[in-house]
Amino acid sequence: MIMSLSFIFMGYLTYPKLLLPQIDSFNIPIDHKSYTNVIEFGDKVLIDGDLFQANGDINGKSYKVFYKLKNEHEKNKLLNTMPFMKNCIITYNKTITLPNTNNLKFNYNEYLLEHEIDGVLKLKNFSVGSCKKRYLNVIEKGQLYRERLIQNLKKLDVKNIDDIIALTLGETRYLSSERIEQLKNLGIYHLYAVSGSHVALVNVFLFRFLLRINVKYNHSELIIFIALPLYAIMTGLSPSVLRAVGVVMVYMVIKRITNIDSLQILSITFILYTLYNPYVIFDIGFQLSYIISTFILLCIPIIKTFTTFYKIFTINIISQLSPFIILILHFNTFQWLGFISNFIFIPLFELIIFPLVMTFLIIFIIFKKVPFLLSDVIETLLSKTIDLIEKINNIPINDLVVRNLDGFLYFLIFIVVVSISILVLKKHIVKSITIFSILILAISIRPNYDRVILKFLDIGQGDAMIAYHQDVDKVVMIDTGGKDKRKKKKWQIRNKEFTYTDSVLVPELHENGYNRIDYLIISHPHADHMGELSNLIKKVEIKNLVINQKTWDSPYLKLLISEVANTNTNIIDSRNINKLKIGESIYQLYNNDSENHEDKNDTSIVTEIKAYNKKILATGDATERVEHIIISDLKQNYDLLKVGHHGSSTSTSGEFLYKVNPKLCVISSGRNNRYGLPSQKIVKKLEGNKCKVFNTQDYGVINFVIEENSIRVNNGLNEYNKKAYKNH
Repeated sequence: MIMSLSFIFMGYLTYPKLLLPQIDSFNIPIDHKSYTNVIEFGDKVLIDGDLFQANGDINGKSYKVFYKLKNEHEKNKLLNTMPFMKNCIITYNKTITLPNTNNLKFNYNEYLLEHEIDGVLKLKNFSVGSCKKRYLNVIEKGQLYRERLIQNLKKLDVKNIDDIIALTLGETRYLSSERIEQLKNLGIYHLYAVSGSHVALVNVFLFRFLLRINVKYNHSELIIFIALPLYAIMTGLSPSVLRAVGVVMVYMVIKRITNIDSLQILSITFILYTLYNPYVIFDIGFQLSYIISTFILLCIPIIKTFTTFYKIFTINIISQLSPFIILILHFNTFQWLGFISNFIFIPLFELIIFPLVMTFLIIFIIFKKVPFLLSDVIETLLSKTIDLIEKINNIPINDLVVRNLDGFLYFLIFIVVVSISILVLKKHIVKSITIFSILILAISIRPNYDRVILKFLDIGQGDAMIAYHQDVDKVVMIDTGGKDKRKKKKWQIRNKEFTYTDSVLVPELHENGYNRIDYLIISHPHADHMGELSNLIKKVEIKNLVINQKTWDSPYLKLLISEVANTNTNIIDSRNINKLKIGESIYQLYNNDSENHEDKNDTSIVTEIKAYNKKILATGDATERVEHIIISDLKQNYDLLKVGHHGSSTSTSGEFLYKVNPKLCVISSGRNNRYGLPSQKIVKKLEGNKCKVFNTQDYGVINFVIEENSIRVNNGLNEYNKKAYKNH
């Protein structure tokens, strides 16, 4: 009890506050000034397609560094002389990093602060010829050896070598984003990212091996005590490995002094880590590692009395239940397939695959090559395992998606999870299933309100509007945003591409408790309005897609339509429908039967939304030509206008603006875009018409809560400044 109270008091004193500055606008000017300096690269150096990225120090400050490679020759030259642990001369611009402008959980600025990274640099010039070796300490030498080992392994003609590297050395950066997504969907990513279980296996196997070859008990312990820190360095010093290694080493030291149980040792290591680096408390891997370990250690005295089958069953259930609160808090999701897959993959990986790949690694380190028979066995086993992973991923079971909840509700959920764990230990399976089912039902319910929430997302130079109809629990989206997918050469293709689907669209839906879109209306087939469709259909269920099929005429667009059709999405041709009724709201479509035009902006579907006596007009990229065609059909005096074509002078004619006469105007455009949008002429025209203008460049996401007698406005900038104020 005294130790617990002391820990809480120390936590209060050391808990790090993230000092966030308040700002007037997200549209911060770019610093075009160039700087030249010497950077000390560490072991985090990677080339992915045409992108070089690394971590490094300049004058005692840490930075993330990015450089777009100019040609294949430059890439090959860099691959042959990677600047691991070297000092290099670079010329760079300082990149402005913004907080999450969509008011979502993940905040890149906070991520940098939590990992003690001072900024992001975009390299203008970088030559490996300028790189020089520097003095390295023992840990840095170990890290350099690890990186060279990885590069040598990459040269082997072994199928799935990236999987072997991940399983043995904990380096997942070479895995494709698709593979990582599959592993996360099944809840088995921890098997690839070397964790505490791997440390335990190494400890047990090494200890038994030493005893078998007649090494004395005390000497075996000493060898393990020395070997474990080396293993931690070889696996990238991940928080979960450091935790496990720390627990074993602290146990070895303390047991010689006093009798202390494993849970107390776990607590001591937790305190030491958080005192050394308070920011580690924010690391999700660290949180998961400690909460799972704590649950299992608390349960071990009871689990020991069970039969072998029930031991395995109970440990798996406890391992799945214990991180439940962390997963829904950070990711708003829980993988049902994890319950099934962990029963299969944990024994498979830990008892068969992991010992084999570790043998592969050790033989390669010693002899610089691996016997054909061993590599053939591992190739076959991994190929079959990956096939099984892909097949289970295709099982049509949706993840549980939980909306953002109040802090007290998360506490209650944690109490319920603890209670369910106790029931499992008491073998009251029916009761535990019943209570868990009630919990899932309770946190899945979304209360109904007589209102519609419209969000104009900050999606860069593009459009994406999402409407939550809380009266009937329906989601409607207009456009997805996206970027032009320029054809790349093979050497330029990246394993991990940035997408708005992963960074904005899916988190936005999940944080509101949805994994579906009931209607997706695409105004016209330009990438900045539909470019994310191909990614989005893989991540969420789209029940109905509304498009003007006549205008989707290129081979790529036709292929995309067929891909969407294969997902069982109902494709509605806008030429056959004029309106949609969503609860108390009506979506009226204009220019929905447009002929095809060379300028696809002329085919834009204009959508009028009537919700609780309020009128909203979303115009896509409708040109003045389109405005003239539909003007006689439009109402007068709209409450809200989504300004056409990102505020370009090709839209929003005087005649159109006079008729629509909006009170509120939203412009969706990217910061520092190459088109110079929005046009200041259009902005002044809107303001001259007494319309309050909200630009996503300045405000980030713009929210409108529409009720019977009011429209309430909020935005990402306002929410960020509230948070910044609280943190001071």
